[in-house]
Amino acid sequence: MMNKLAIIFIFCITFNTIQSITQSLNGNDWFATNQDKSIRVLARVPGSIFTDLIRNNVLKEDPYYGSNDFNYKWVSYANWTFDKIFNVDENIIDKKGVYLICHGLDTISAIYLNDVFIGNTDNMFVRYKFDIKPHLRIGQNMIRISFESAVTYAQRTHDRYIRDNYIVPPGQSSPFVQRGELHANYIRKMQSSFSWDWGPSFPTQGIWKNIEIQSIDSAIIRDIVVNTIPQPNDKWLLNTTIHYESIYYTQFEGLLQISIYNTVILRSRVQLMPSADGNAVLNLEIPVNESLVIHKWYPNGMGAQMLYDMRVIFTTTEETVEKTIRIGFRTIELIQDPIKPRGLTFYFKVNGLPLYAKGSNWIPAHVFQESLSTDYIRDLLQSTREANMNMLRVWGGGVYESDEFYQIADELGILIWHDFMFACALYPVDSQFLDSVNTEVTQQIRRLQHHSSIALWAGNNENEAAIAQYWWPEIMFKSETYKRDYIKLYVELIREIVLREDNSRPYLTSSPSNGLETIKRNWLSSDPQSNVYGDVHFYYYQPQAWDWKQYPSAKFASEFGFQSFPSLKSLSKVVNTSDLTFPLSAAIVERQHHTNGNNEITNLIDKNMRLPVSGGIDRLDDFIYLSQIAQAMALKTETEFYRRNRDINPLSGEGFTMGALYWQLNDIWPA
Repeated sequence: MMNKLAIIFIFCITFNTIQSITQSLNGNDWFATNQDKSIRVLARVPGSIFTDLIRNNVLKEDPYYGSNDFNYKWVSYANWTFDKIFNVDENIIDKKGVYLICHGLDTISAIYLNDVFIGNTDNMFVRYKFDIKPHLRIGQNMIRISFESAVTYAQRTHDRYIRDNYIVPPGQSSPFVQRGELHANYIRKMQSSFSWDWGPSFPTQGIWKNIEIQSIDSAIIRDIVVNTIPQPNDKWLLNTTIHYESIYYTQFEGLLQISIYNTVILRSRVQLMPSADGNAVLNLEIPVNESLVIHKWYPNGMGAQMLYDMRVIFTTTEETVEKTIRIGFRTIELIQDPIKPRGLTFYFKVNGLPLYAKGSNWIPAHVFQESLSTDYIRDLLQSTREANMNMLRVWGGGVYESDEFYQIADELGILIWHDFMFACALYPVDSQFLDSVNTEVTQQIRRLQHHSSIALWAGNNENEAAIAQYWWPEIMFKSETYKRDYIKLYVELIREIVLREDNSRPYLTSSPSNGLETIKRNWLSSDPQSNVYGDVHFYYYQPQAWDWKQYPSAKFASEFGFQSFPSLKSLSKVVNTSDLTFPLSAAIVERQHHTNGNNEITNLIDKNMRLPVSGGIDRLDDFIYLSQIAQAMALKTETEFYRRNRDINPLSGEGFTMGALYWQLNDIWPA
């Protein structure tokens, strides 16, 4: 870790106040063209090719309607190019450093500026930066970003591994019922965009986040990492790291000013030594002024959600830059204490107080992320607060959510159990893949670390369980190889990044896992679903789901649930009226992407109620209603069991359940 910089306070100093310049390239004036140039349409950025084709009436029906998840596959199989003509003035070009900043490109792309190749991208979750000063002109310019089909890229990469005699499971065993694409684990992209058991397959292409030109004369503040550390007498210390991006390759200096709630807590001249790529890091320990009365941040139901603006201003002789974040003062711990006769507790403490985690799991709220509005996100998160939840688990098959998502969670007191974006698969560990993941995880932690709502980082969703339970036949023949690769990715790489970048919250290698016990077992437990350690994911449709004795006496249930059908009103928007019958029509059956899902729903009803007789839309409506009653009662029974299961079994060590997060909060696919 870098040595702490000495702080030299200054009472009078004069600097320029010229600002860096940012020119957005967002807008409705892009064009999207397919590979053979038979389609060329106006495009919107941020966006994706699907929403552009819908807006231009090339795709004439709702992608969710009928079999359009299958009918529109041609869009994902094609390669698409996005281009735009834009103007810049001399104020931008005259700056010492001029960069193209791509906050999110989905996914495999080559970028050209004025027909000059600028660079490639291969990770949806990475912010890319390219030096474009030599290629930018005063006046008119043209940017072109050519994307390769994610499906084609994933297949091509898989085939290369096969030629090298190395299969990264699940191989060819993705369930046919999902009607999706194979080999999502070979590409750093929203894994569920290739399909999941709860949703459709729409592997998008496009510029899904902001894209801009940034012009600077010295440095910008990219990220601020803050750990709030309580001190005696209700005081606080801010363990702060500021990440700069600069044009310099030698030492430079400037005036740093930091304020909390409009009160200056530090004003100092600092010296920075950039690395070879121009990045510089400043580590500070800042006591909060005694004159500032700080109120702690608490999760929903435990207290108020007090947030404070932290403003950082950095001024050099060339320019002034600033960045403001909102922070809460709180501590969070994951308590794993020994239990007799065996096992460990597994619960959170916030500000020293035990927390029973009540909540749900969050999946991507739209298959086309650019279609999400801040109002819609707020509505979903507000609903969790009003339902008296205090935690959501951001599931590892989706995306790192928008800044607005975490800001709203901070405001509402919704803690976030945060997976990294790896789910239900094993992953490559070649140097190119690991380098990309290194950048991804480092950037995302630095972007998100300051949010009070984030309670925990988890390396993946269910990948430890996949190895332990031999989900795929390949594991039986190369188990030691896959175990070694697993440790290389989630322990030797991601865990080390978390320890380096964010020591303010716990890290688990997987969910479910045995927590600390997993470490003792060399990071892979024989039973990651143990009732005496860590967290569990529990799904079992065969027994009587309304009987609480069927459920595991676990320490923390981070995923559990049952399916039901959506309302007839929702289903009628995506299925022809003639197909709204019972028994279920083929059109309804094909929308069920969970293997044996409809039989499980029927069994859940049949255990306690009478199934409707054959008939038309009225009988289907009866079946839907019964499926929802069966689901509601099963979830009620299971949740109430977890809520009251607070005692420890003196014979087994089971019990003392301190968390229940059902699957899932939000739904995007009427099925």
